[in-house]
Amino acid sequence: MSQLFGWVPTHGGDAAGDVVAGMSAALRVDDGQRIGTWTLPGIAIGVIEPPALSDETDDREPAASADGRFLLWMAGEAYVSGDAALALADAAASRTRAFRRALLDRWLQTGVDAVRRLDGEYQIAVWDARDRALSLVNDRFGGLPWYWAQAPSGWAFAGGVRGVLMAPGVRAEPDLDALREAVTFGGFRLADRTNVASVRMVPGATVQTIRPGARITSRYWTWADIAAQPARDPRDLVPELQARWKAAVARRMTDRARYGQTLSGGLDSRAILAEASPERAWTAITFGVPGCDDEKYAARAAAAAGASWEFQPLYAGDWLHERGAHIQPTDGLIELGDLQHLESLPRQRARFDVHVSGYVGDAVSGPTFAAVATPADALLQLPFYGTSISLDYNLALARVTDLTGALHGAPARYTLFEHKLPQSTNRWTAAWRPWLRVRKPFVDYAFFDWCQGLPVSARLEGQLHERWLRASYPACFASIPNHKTGMPVLTPRWRVQAARLQRGAWARLIPYLPRTVRPSPRIRSYADNDRVWRRPDTVDAITRTILKPDGLAVGVFGRALLSALIAPWVAAAAAPAQVIGALYVFEAYHAGLERHLREARQKSEVSRLKSQDAHTSAFRLQT
Repeated sequence: MSQLFGWVPTHGGDAAGDVVAGMSAALRVDDGQRIGTWTLPGIAIGVIEPPALSDETDDREPAASADGRFLLWMAGEAYVSGDAALALADAAASRTRAFRRALLDRWLQTGVDAVRRLDGEYQIAVWDARDRALSLVNDRFGGLPWYWAQAPSGWAFAGGVRGVLMAPGVRAEPDLDALREAVTFGGFRLADRTNVASVRMVPGATVQTIRPGARITSRYWTWADIAAQPARDPRDLVPELQARWKAAVARRMTDRARYGQTLSGGLDSRAILAEASPERAWTAITFGVPGCDDEKYAARAAAAAGASWEFQPLYAGDWLHERGAHIQPTDGLIELGDLQHLESLPRQRARFDVHVSGYVGDAVSGPTFAAVATPADALLQLPFYGTSISLDYNLALARVTDLTGALHGAPARYTLFEHKLPQSTNRWTAAWRPWLRVRKPFVDYAFFDWCQGLPVSARLEGQLHERWLRASYPACFASIPNHKTGMPVLTPRWRVQAARLQRGAWARLIPYLPRTVRPSPRIRSYADNDRVWRRPDTVDAITRTILKPDGLAVGVFGRALLSALIAPWVAAAAAPAQVIGALYVFEAYHAGLERHLREARQKSEVSRLKSQDAHTSAFRLQT
């Protein structure tokens, strides 16, 4: 993925180049990724970018001030600047050294205000060579994950936990409290936790200032900065919503590239399909179990939009092994169920260069989370799993209450935007980024702020999201069902309920019909974890990993308690799959972490020796 990584010695001394060389070896997952590293007095820093697009120059060099005192690196890209003094033509322009120089000039004039309205997904580093001070800034939503750690001899930062762990003195001991949180809150860790006690996540809109012997952080934007919009009839809001949506999508489709998406049977990805695909060649990939609603509805939507469509069956081949291969590259931060998003990655890599993602669309302009008004509401939406190994409800509620209280007075729903969504969606889209540009129009700053500033009633009772989609894209929404209801949007609730009762009655009748006329049962969910995960060989692999005698979870919860949790799951009784998936990934991650880091060190050493050999050969040739 696009990221900056580096090492700043505690006492401002020279930074060894082999530190960032080791980091790049741990972070790189494909030879096609472009990497540059720089070692200067007081800092060693690197940048990783995916393969260049057709109209992109391969220039990762930092911008420098006229006197050479300041340097600016940038990873990722931006789409529009709200600062009139910082012109930005398109995403490609944001990836040039000319833009980095203009951004540096603006930074020296206004400080962090230079990025406050810079809409994109990026990481920026500004180095002051005289004062040995480093400023690190990310976009407001933290679209590119970032992590950091302090060791006795310095500070490390990277877009992957494994990169941070390559720095000298950064320890890899597991964070057992992170495991307790993961099995309590739907597989997620809250606040800044990772699976490693010494390494922390960086929230969005954060400025980190690292000087010799100190690290200071602040937020340059908060959820409370979103301005309230006046109440209006939802029908009158549709034209403005559509205009903002069209602009958001257009800003993310300015490169000459192959575009595509993963397309579900829901609404958010279909909104992208309806707006973007008529403008260019488009590939939509749907994954799921064969015959599921998502497959049927996505195929119809792709046909209506004139897009190329492909289906990727889930659980094909040795799916558990294939998902497991992504655990180290994703730092064990994606539980087993959500690793399904990576099964279509080979197909995506073959079909497109830019993935336009429907990230959090229903939560931005639709009803999801709109009714969350208290910490208790937020807790249930995380979700909270009250299993035998979860935190007690009151302890869990107190944890979420603290997080909600840190929102500077913003509504409680932003607890989920701050702590759940970066993990539930940012992490697996980040896993695509070594090969693809990922762009998310629903978090376009202008679109997001306007939608979230509307009265909650517009998105709930007013059904703004549904009105907008049906009015703007009737071919994709008027007759094609939403997989949540099995009916098109804006279908009256009584009809939705009547159809549900009818389907239930028909399902009960099917076993009594002759086999020759018996239809296939409806498959509502695109996943089938309840059945597939319980295949004997899969059950054995999962339970053997979780219940191994020296396992971390056994040490935390005890073998008897874990066995009691797993037994009903094995017997096909109700049990949260996310808890099982979180336990499995945590164990597999820490079991393989040291080997992964050791192999990265070996790669780094081989690269160093090759570089020395090449330098020596060149010297001999010159002499």
